[in-house]
Parts: sequence; C-alpha cells; structure tokens
Amino acid sequence: MKMLVAVPTYNEAPNIEAFTKSVFEHIPQNAEILVIDDNSPDGTAALVENLMPAYPARLHMLNRPEKQGLAAAYLAAFAWGFNRDYDVFLEMDADFSHKPEYIPAMLEAIQNYDVVIGSRNITGGGVEGWSAIRNMISKGGSLYSRIVLGCPIKDLTGGFNMWRKTALEQLGLRNIISNGYSFQVEMKYRSFCAGCSIKEIPIIFPDRKYGKSKMSKEIFLEAAINIWKIKKDVGNDSGIDQFVKFAITGGLGTITNLLIFYICADKLSFPEIPVSIGCFLIAGTQNYVINHKWSFVQNTAHETLSVGKWILFLGASILGLCVNILVLQAVLSHFVLPFKFIAQGCGIAAGMAVNFMVTKLVVFKKGKRQ
Repeated sequence: MKMLVAVPTYNEAPNIEAFTKSVFEHIPQNAEILVIDDNSPDGTAALVENLMPAYPARLHMLNRPEKQGLAAAYLAAFAWGFNRDYDVFLEMDADFSHKPEYIPAMLEAIQNYDVVIGSRNITGGGVEGWSAIRNMISKGGSLYSRIVLGCPIKDLTGGFNMWRKTALEQLGLRNIISNGYSFQVEMKYRSFCAGCSIKEIPIIFPDRKYGKSKMSKEIFLEAAINIWKIKKDVGNDSGIDQFVKFAITGGLGTITNLLIFYICADKLSFPEIPVSIGCFLIAGTQNYVINHKWSFVQNTAHETLSVGKWILFLGASILGLCVNILVLQAVLSHFVLPFKFIAQGCGIAAGMAVNFMVTKLVVFKKGKRQ
C-alpha cells in the first residue's frame, strides 16, 4: 500500500531535519512525506525545501500563508493525498514525541484494520518526561471524552494515527467541526461510529526536547466543550444514552398502562384481566414506536415500523417481566428483607436490563453497512 506521512509544522526548525531523516529510515521505499507548514517564522519550510533534493519525489511541501490550525492542516493533507491515490495516511508530530520506530508496527497492523492508533493508555504504552499533573490532565481528558461519547477507544486524544483511505472516506471529512485539540477525538469517534475496525498499539510518548508545546489551558478547555458539540453533530448515542431514553420510554408506557387501566377497570368496570392484557398491548405498542423513532433511532433511521419487530419487542417485554418475577422470588427466598419492595426493585432492575439488551441487540439491532 502506498503511504503518505502527513506532518503539520509550526516553528519546528530545531527538529524537522533530524525528524524527516528518521522517518525515511523507518518507512517503505514507496512511502512519502508531506510537510504542511503554516508559514513558520523560524524558517521550518526553508529547511524542508533544502532537504527535498535528497529525497526526490518522496518529500513534499505544502506551504500555507498563515497559521490555520491542526485540523485544517490534516484535512489539507488528506485532500492532497486523495488526489494522488495514496492508500494509507499517517498523522505525526515533528517533535519526536511520535517515535518513527513505531511506524513498521503500525504498518503491519494496518494490513488488517481500518485505523491504527499509537496509544499511550493501553498496556505497554505510556509517557516520559511529563509531570504528574500533565499526565493526569491528559488521561483525564481522554477518559472524559470516552465517557461523554460512549466510545471504547483508550487514547482518543493522541495524534499518532494511521488511516486507510477507505476509512477516511467514510468519516465525512467535510463535516468535521473541530479545528484544534479535539480534532483527533472527533476523527476517532467518527471512525468508531462509522463501524471502522480499530486497533490500538502501545507507544511510549516522550516529551519534546526542542521547541515549545502548542498546548495551552485555553485550548484544553475549548476541547472539553467541543466534545459535546461533536457528540451532537455526529448524532451517535452511547449505550448509556440509549438506556436512559429506553427507561424514559418505559416510564411513559407505565403511565399509559395505568391510565387506561384506571379508566376501563375502575370507571367503566370492565373485567380486570382482559383490560390488563389490552393495556399491555397498547402501552407496548406505544413503547415500540417511541423506541423506534427515538431511543434507537441511530439504528432504525432507514427502517420502517413493522409487525415483526413489534412482536419481537413485545416478546422482549414479556421476557423482562419473567426475569423480574424470577429475581423477585429468588431474593425473597434467599434473603430476609425489612421490606418486600426491595426484592421487587431488584427484579425490576434485572428485568429492565434484560429487556434493554434484547431490545438493543435483537429488536433494534444495527443493520450491516452496505
């Protein structure tokens, strides 16, 4: 596969020559480097241009008139590479925090995955030369992003990432809303939502030896806010979001059930058992429609309501009720409780959990991407 290493730079003169040479030592002969420089006042671009004759047709330069941000640099590199038929794209910083010696392992992994992430936060990975506070902020930022987005990727914030072209084409790059620190989070989250296969490999991330870090408190706070914008823009609910919506829908169904039962059984004196069955069917139908249109809409957006799914949904509800009763009986049989409603609460929780999982994985399971 033909690979392009995309390297955004701004004032990287102390690093760029040694970094470029080191990268060329660790990439295949058909791989190339594109430096995207934002008019660095320290002469970074001139140093790259002086190196280009040593690597004819393999070292390229994209000069931009002003500092436009990390996201704009990478998006420009992707567009440049798309027009020249590269198969794989590697994002790297030029300060040696991303060690070129990890590239062969990433290339090996990309043979079987759509995205490969150089991860500081998995077993074998880590950082060097960081203060405890900086390390805590970095790990906390990644954990915060994972929780908000409901995304299992351990190192969401890292910038040492390899992408297949086919994966990038699925992400909707024109819709990227991030420009700075949160760009890497958004890219990975979009790849996760798109169903890309993702592999994290451990890396050690040393602090830069030369030059000044571009990170600041303002950038970090802006990224923390942008996570919520990303979540809203991509529109992919996590399992927690879906469970909350599912629970709200269940509550609405309970209100409907009780209201109809009150009118028919108490006010109109209809027989309780037929009324109860009717209430179950009406409330179940209501819940099925709301869950289809709201709770699991990311899975059902291109599907229509169907009798088959309705029957499956009612079956999942009955299964949840059965689990509720079984757990209730088991708790009452094995424990001495001050109040029986505690056992009922355990049963409700277990029944709802089973009902939710069956509904999510069977009734409203996500269809395969075409």
